[in-house]
Amino acid sequence: MSHFLDRLTFFRRTVGDFSAGHGIVTEEDRSWEEGYRKRWQHDKIVRSTHGVNCTGSCSWKIYVKG
Repeated sequence: MSHFLDRLTFFRRTVGDFSAGHGIVTEEDRSWEEGYRKRWQHDKIVRSTHGVNCTGSCSWKIYVKG
């Protein structure tokens, strides 16, 4: 039920504004950002070529996770 009530008051949760009204300050839950950051993290970057018969002049950066 709390999630439902949060959705009803979504557009009225402005705490303050700055930059002549072009920016706003809110107190919303931003815990989802940590999950998004973890999803796109990588451990290392390796170089690879396009295919089997490639001469190597078209190398790609591959971001490896895990």
